[in-house]
Amino acid sequence: MSADTIVAPESVAVAVPIERSSEYWPRSLDEVRDCDLSYFNDDHSADMVRDGMRAIILTGELPEIKAKEINVWKYLSEYSPPSGRGFQFSSGDDNIVSLVQNNMLTGHSGYSMGWTMRNIEFIAKNGVAAHRDRFLENKRRS
Repeated sequence: MSADTIVAPESVAVAVPIERSSEYWPRSLDEVRDCDLSYFNDDHSADMVRDGMRAIILTGELPEIKAKEINVWKYLSEYSPPSGRGFQFSSGDDNIVSLVQNNMLTGHSGYSMGWTMRNIEFIAKNGVAAHRDRFLENKRRS
């Protein structure tokens, strides 16, 4: 793993208490496309996170999700995978999480799926700006 690669914390259950503005999460495929992930300095990592964001938008557009009026970003902001299993070993435990994972277009190993979902979890709970700030702070420290 390079020094330019973000490692999401094992547990990100505590959200930063900030007001969720329209810039908190990307709300459309256009916003996902335009989301500035240049702070990664690594196209592959940025592509995996962008793919996770895109999967959230696509999941939210599914008829069964729309019918239940589920905001997938909000749902993920309140979700944590089962303790001791993480996202990698809990596939199928939660319908919404499974739909997000199934809507990703990037081919994933178990590790890259877990890494992507931990980054998505952090963004859902804390927002894109907090994700960028945390990444840059970790990079500064290394």
